[in-house]
Amino acid sequence: MRAISLFALVALLWAGRSAAQYGTSGVLTLSGEGPAETGASMLRFLKVFETRLGVPARITYRVTTSVAADASISADVAAQTAASPSKLQFAMTEQPLSSAQRASFSGNAAVVGSSVHFPVYVNSYGLFYNVPGNRVTPLNITACLAARILTGDVQEWTHPDFLDKNPGFVKTGTDSYKITVLMDTATSGSTLAVLGWLAKACPSVPVTYTGVRADAVAVGSNMIASLQSTGYSFGFAMGSVGRAASVSEFAVETATAGQYLQTGSTNTTNMQVALAAAVPTTLSGDYSTATVVSLSADRVAPILTVGYLVTKSDWSTEGLEEGQRGELVRALCAFFQSSTITSSSTGMLNDAGLLALGSTLVSAVNITASSVFVSHPSAVKYTTTDGVGANVVSSTRSSYEVTTYQDLTAQMAAMKKQLDVGAARVMRGVGSSAVSLFMWRVFGELKGRSTTPLHMVYRAAGSGAGQGEVLAKANKYQSLVDFGASDTPMPDATFTELTNTAKVPIVHIPILLAPMNFFVNIPDSALPSRLIKMSPCTIAKIMQADITSWSHADIAADNGGVALPDQPITVFYRQLSSGTTAVITEYLNRACAGTWRLGSGGLLSNWPPTFKPTANAANMSTSVFTTSWSIGYMDAANGLDVNLIEVAVRNKDGNYVTSQTGDVPAAATALFKSDAWPKSPLLSFASVSCLNQPGANTFPIVAMPFMFVRTDLTSRGDSGALLVAYLTFMLDTFAQNTIAKALGFEPLPTEVRQYTTERALPLLQVDTRSKAWVFESGSTLSGGKGSTDNVISGFGGNYENLNAQGFADFYKAYNLAQNRAQATKAASGGNSTGSGSGSGGNYTAVLSGIPPDLIDQLDNLQKQVDILKAVAITAAVFGVFGLSLAIFTSCRMFVHMSLNGGVRRQKSISNFSVGEGSMGSEKSV
Repeated sequence: MRAISLFALVALLWAGRSAAQYGTSGVLTLSGEGPAETGASMLRFLKVFETRLGVPARITYRVTTSVAADASISADVAAQTAASPSKLQFAMTEQPLSSAQRASFSGNAAVVGSSVHFPVYVNSYGLFYNVPGNRVTPLNITACLAARILTGDVQEWTHPDFLDKNPGFVKTGTDSYKITVLMDTATSGSTLAVLGWLAKACPSVPVTYTGVRADAVAVGSNMIASLQSTGYSFGFAMGSVGRAASVSEFAVETATAGQYLQTGSTNTTNMQVALAAAVPTTLSGDYSTATVVSLSADRVAPILTVGYLVTKSDWSTEGLEEGQRGELVRALCAFFQSSTITSSSTGMLNDAGLLALGSTLVSAVNITASSVFVSHPSAVKYTTTDGVGANVVSSTRSSYEVTTYQDLTAQMAAMKKQLDVGAARVMRGVGSSAVSLFMWRVFGELKGRSTTPLHMVYRAAGSGAGQGEVLAKANKYQSLVDFGASDTPMPDATFTELTNTAKVPIVHIPILLAPMNFFVNIPDSALPSRLIKMSPCTIAKIMQADITSWSHADIAADNGGVALPDQPITVFYRQLSSGTTAVITEYLNRACAGTWRLGSGGLLSNWPPTFKPTANAANMSTSVFTTSWSIGYMDAANGLDVNLIEVAVRNKDGNYVTSQTGDVPAAATALFKSDAWPKSPLLSFASVSCLNQPGANTFPIVAMPFMFVRTDLTSRGDSGALLVAYLTFMLDTFAQNTIAKALGFEPLPTEVRQYTTERALPLLQVDTRSKAWVFESGSTLSGGKGSTDNVISGFGGNYENLNAQGFADFYKAYNLAQNRAQATKAASGGNSTGSGSGSGGNYTAVLSGIPPDLIDQLDNLQKQVDILKAVAITAAVFGVFGLSLAIFTSCRMFVHMSLNGGVRRQKSISNFSVGEGSMGSEKSV
């Protein structure tokens, strides 16, 4: 009987030990609290830990701050008694307990023992910036420079002390380089880490949270988004978070003077060796003085913190269930040291952007842990040895949620990649029709070279639309397009409204040079040389009807006294708003101010009533071409394409030049070197004009069309990054020297392109999450990277682009051939209003720039057309003769049949009468 009782007692004891693992509700609960910086990662760690237990357990975790977690666990241990166990079993913190907080443990030592700081991970914080033009090469910063920025002693990015550390700093020509300091909350992990680092690394410049410069902007947890959207800003955040968002990160000076490092470049081996010496392994006692900032180790980022699990040491005084919670806390500490968490290749710390402590420190901590923790005598200890027991934390146990989470994460990453690769990058623009062919050709070339699908649209709705849709006043200044384009700069009023009223800075991006001129249609019989000169004032008088005849003395004076026939001048003008009209009228306004009365602008309402309106550029060139003794203004390429006579205009130096004989780029070069060119790309370009620039051979009527681009492209996502790539390509050699010239334009001078790429483009702020575009030219990118996403490769292309120039040459030659045919017809009197501008010799001269094989093809085609015409004429003659013969024969047959038909009809009537009589007799019977 005694044996039975003893057996029953042992059974009851074991049953109690086993039941303790399940808690009073059948599930053992554990509560924790910790900082937001690692909140999401910790929740994942705890979920994996739960699934590896052989008994039901539920771990709740509040995400607050390290400061709040320290306060919570300190208050909880102070309130514990033997009858009232803990409500918060552990806290994760990057700020060790203060002396007062440790006193909460020591003051209740009989119940809770002492405080325990169990090291779990290392976190690395970085300093970040958003300074246009300085993203490619990281800026350097020291602790004392950072301290002086925060206190306001250094307020400009161009401060001499800052430039001393950054001799390669890119100045973009802005009016202000003032630093905007962004601040997180006083208790955030990043704030405390940075202030702690500054206190040790630069004690000569004390910095407190309340001592930060008064104009600092409080952004709280929105630090990364604020950095992305705020130009010339300075801030700090967890290193891995900033890197993931592609925010520009400072290279911070380490404990080794002159050595600068970003957070992602830490040598973890060196760091772990230094940690073993810097972090106490006692687990209990004072950890508040333990610091790991500015570790004396080579290539270790300086702003580091250690994440500790803080708990009590004694779990034996508050009942068996509390004691079992203590064992669960100890098992959690062991789990945090397992390879699942710490592996450098597959560990969860690595996924979370955290760093492992290293084996040396972990071994020392484990030795101490066995003696620091006091267990309840009846609590069941957990083991990490794999097995099926209830007390085993098994690495082979898992759950559907955990397993599918990893699978779903991988699938989502793959889907994101697939969508990212397959989705077209979209860019939209609107504006000048004069540059539309160039824009479309550049679009097409970029598409053909891109390894990522592109969809780019340019609406040639006119310069007014290019300015208006970037202003977007009707849409509360929220532009729907990525850029606008115009033949002229944005007017001061529009620029001021956009930049001052709407607070939207923009830059002007020059596109190319577009020579414009006056073209005439004078018959070759009257002007066999096809050369005519005019001064600006002569043109002005013609364009306001002061001169109405080609025989006028002013025209003769410009041409060495040689007078033209007394024929009335037919003047054509653009009826609708036009960039070409704006350029031409502004030229006359500048070059002949005392004579020109009609003013300037894209749309004039005071043209003389005898003038004839045209709708667009094509209609203008066609109208002049088909009307003898006429004059009109147009892009030089349009006039030359239809073989009109280009007026040789007297330039500012007194020489007569056309767009073909004069120097077009010289106009832009002279402008750029003058005081009229703005000192900053952010200033108004309203007074910028290439018109009537000095130079012996400078062509005087040159437009420099501009693109208008808002500097803040962060809200445009991938479109912003694509726009920057487009601008880079547009300003490069191929687009300027090949595409532009093929379309009759001239390239921008080297100095203008350099100014734009080095000072204007760096001002454009794109979404840092958008993948940057890479150009492959000259030689292939290493490692086959030329086939990765977002590459614009000089080795790429498509059939359409390859043949585009050949087609353009053929089309031009074909048009010229058609013009020659019409001119020949007009010369022979077949068209009283036709042009007399064309002739065989002139046609051949104009074709000099077209490949000979195309000319031969056209000549062969013309011969075939002539043969077909002869055949058709012959067929028509024979056809008419045959038709006449057929008609004559038909008439003869009709007459003959009519005569014979009359005789037969009489006979038929007689026969019919006899028949009737017979029929009548029969009816009577």
